[in-house]
Amino acid sequence: MKLLAIVLVFISIMACQKKVEKPDYLIEEDGFVEVLTDFQTAEAIVRLGYNRTSDSLILNDSVFAAVFRKHGITEAVFDSNFSYYSNRPKEFEKLFEKVITNLSTKSAKIQEKSVPEPTNKK
Repeated sequence: MKLLAIVLVFISIMACQKKVEKPDYLIEEDGFVEVLTDFQTAEAIVRLGYNRTSDSLILNDSVFAAVFRKHGITEAVFDSNFSYYSNRPKEFEKLFEKVITNLSTKSAKIQEKSVPEPTNKK
């Protein structure tokens, strides 16, 4: 009877320790951070209206399609990765912290370029 109890405890412990395997379609984290950074930039372009024309809907799609082409992925791969990380909030939060850092760095570089250098007139 003791042996049966030990075996059952052992089996239940092993069952709780599933090895979580990442799916084949998953982009490595740093790569997905770059995709998300570019996607957020594309979304800002669309939301701020830099592409307002009579064909805005077509242009909106092409802005996002350009991100997918740049990174060599499809919309389905992006959606699958987004869904995977959405179901893991702590991992997703870490990814978005990196995205925010990337966007802040890009913003600082743009602002740095737009500030004219002071001239020394005597």
